[in-house]
Amino acid sequence: MIRILFLFFITFLVGCQTSNLFEDVKKDFAVEKKVTVFDKTNNKRQFQIPLNGMVLVNKDETIYSIANKYKVVPKDIISDNNLIEPYNLKENQILFLRNKNLYVIRSGDTLEKISLKFAVNKSDIISMNKLSKPYQLKVGNKILIPQTKDFSVVDLIIDQKIYKSEPTISNNNRKINAKVLNSPKFIWPSKGQIVKKFGVFGKGQHYDGVDIKASNNSPIYSVYDGTVAFTGSEIKKFGNLILIKHKDGWLSAYSNVGRFNVKQGSIIKKGELIAYSSNDVNYYHFQLRHNRNPVNPEEFLN
Repeated sequence: MIRILFLFFITFLVGCQTSNLFEDVKKDFAVEKKVTVFDKTNNKRQFQIPLNGMVLVNKDETIYSIANKYKVVPKDIISDNNLIEPYNLKENQILFLRNKNLYVIRSGDTLEKISLKFAVNKSDIISMNKLSKPYQLKVGNKILIPQTKDFSVVDLIIDQKIYKSEPTISNNNRKINAKVLNSPKFIWPSKGQIVKKFGVFGKGQHYDGVDIKASNNSPIYSVYDGTVAFTGSEIKKFGNLILIKHKDGWLSAYSNVGRFNVKQGSIIKKGELIAYSSNDVNYYHFQLRHNRNPVNPEEFLN
């Protein structure tokens, strides 16, 4: 009987300790329960910074959740809005965010010139900014520049620099040429996976070349003998561009490359080092053309 009473007493004490322990732990984590956990769902949604850069703070948002939401740098939010530690934000507070794709219209700007300048499609600019005809641009106004590049603007540089003719905006519906008989034996400008192929994509659009994956500062070679017709970086967000004229109406174009290893007017041999890949992006763009027309490099390079 004494043993039974003793065991009952011990069980009662353990039960009390367990209950007290549970309550202590519960109290310890009570503060943590009130902390707003970072909402990862913002990673799956696309939030665009308004043209004026102004956004309203929602309930429980922080500079870090806002930075993730709009894909901006937290320290930029802090400096641009003169925030002081601990950087507490109030609901409906107005914050200014930097818009990297924002462009302020200058005197003489047209949609065609802006399209060329940033290597983007004119129709994409119109659609993104909800512009209406006659598309008159006012100096000082702000417009968003699409992130998707349009490498067909190489046509404008080729027309102007190679054929000395008036540049014309190229049509998205490009004709894919069959393989030309007795074409030169071209080589690949470098080793690397093709991350975007030549051909039709999207709604009737055409990609005039290929994007080749390349590690930082890796060598790029001329695909055949020729003369360097152009080197330059006139197109923003497009990187450096090299155009090489080959025999029988052939032309090769290397864009979004890093530093050059050749000069305009230089005589180049097949396989000669002409440039290095960019340190900013992990690919470069290559085009092969015959009599102005883009052809599929994969059908001609060996």
